Amino acid sequence: MTPVTFEEKYYPAVKETVYQTRLSNGLIVSLLPKRQFNEVYGVVTVRFGSVDTNFTLSEKGLQFYPAGIAHFLEHKLFERENAEDIMESFTRLGADSNAFTSFTKTSYLFSTIDHLSENLDLLEELVTVAHFTEESVEREREIIQQEREMYQDDPDSRLFFATLANLYPNTPLAADIVGSEKSINNIQLNDLKNNFTAFYKPVNMSLFLVGNFDVDTVENYFLQKKLRNLEEMVVRKEKLTLQAVKETDNLRMEVSSPKLAVGIRGAGEVAAEDCYRYNILLKLLFTMMFGWTSERFQKLYENGKLDASLSLEVEVNSRFHFVILTMDTKEPVSLSHQFRKAIRQFSSDADITEEHLDLVKSEIFGEFFSSMNSLEFIATQYDPMDRGETIFDFPKILQEITLEDVLEAGHRLIDNGDLVDFTIFPA
Repeated sequence: MTPVTFEEKYYPAVKETVYQTRLSNGLIVSLLPKRQFNEVYGVVTVRFGSVDTNFTLSEKGLQFYPAGIAHFLEHKLFERENAEDIMESFTRLGADSNAFTSFTKTSYLFSTIDHLSENLDLLEELVTVAHFTEESVEREREIIQQEREMYQDDPDSRLFFATLANLYPNTPLAADIVGSEKSINNIQLNDLKNNFTAFYKPVNMSLFLVGNFDVDTVENYFLQKKLRNLEEMVVRKEKLTLQAVKETDNLRMEVSSPKLAVGIRGAGEVAAEDCYRYNILLKLLFTMMFGWTSERFQKLYENGKLDASLSLEVEVNSRFHFVILTMDTKEPVSLSHQFRKAIRQFSSDADITEEHLDLVKSEIFGEFFSSMNSLEFIATQYDPMDRGETIFDFPKILQEITLEDVLEAGHRLIDNGDLVDFTIFPA
């Protein structure tokens, strides 16, 4: 048996100890026992997402695949050779299971109060065994097209992804995560097999367990496993080639009130170890400027120009980073002008003060510690493969951030960034 030794890392800010190891096959395993809960959440994450449609294989060169292939593969892996759905096997064990695809990764998870070893076996089967046939691919294609149509009928989803497409034209980010009608139809059996072979390797995955379990039990589980030999990654992901943004755009849908999005695209790359902190800094900056505690929001709200629908999306990855604000407003043209002007002149904004920063930090602190009572939140937000800080460093990072740090992050994003707006008008 191959020995399994977990290293301990204590996070004083959240009073938690994470146990982590890398198995001989390359899989990173992280454990956070929380015996005060009844459930256990298990998540396997694969570093393969919607933006990974162009990549270089060491033996085959540059490869191009249709948009939506990572999401398509996520669907197909739940199907066994006999057409049985693995989800039903989780259900028979009393567990819930799910999966989701994001821009840069695909995650498969379960929650259970019993039969941990059996659920771990099913999770392993999900990401290591693939059964594809032409017939099953065609059957799944129809299901995914229906899912795509559902998103196309959702104004908020259309608003976000249309804005993203105008921020990153002619890149994989310009396509919805599920793909387009044409790209879904273009995904073939061999495409799925090739991507599974390229990305679904233990060295490109991590497993995270959080909840009511014993570390020794999990260690013994892996001691009994016959692990595959380490396979090195032979994939080089391609950088996004940024082109000129489409500064303003619109469409019409069946909505009761216009919907506006204002987005900004950052220039240059962010070091992997800096991504988490930079994300927090940008959230602080834009919350101070546009959040419900800002003078700007209060005035617009009191005048009926803005409501509680205002939301903020911040995405920071080593390959791309952007911020998108979305809202319902009866005056989208006027509000877009105000927001864009405020963003460009952020360094002199009346809402960016030491006092306001302290207020926003206190609010975010409270939200964070409330979220830490949710195993699902911890399971889906902690990324064992992050090379920098993680959610367990969040309180320490937030406490140390100064107003100068926030302003510096703003200059980094905005000074050389590109702004767009997108409006959905009532049909």
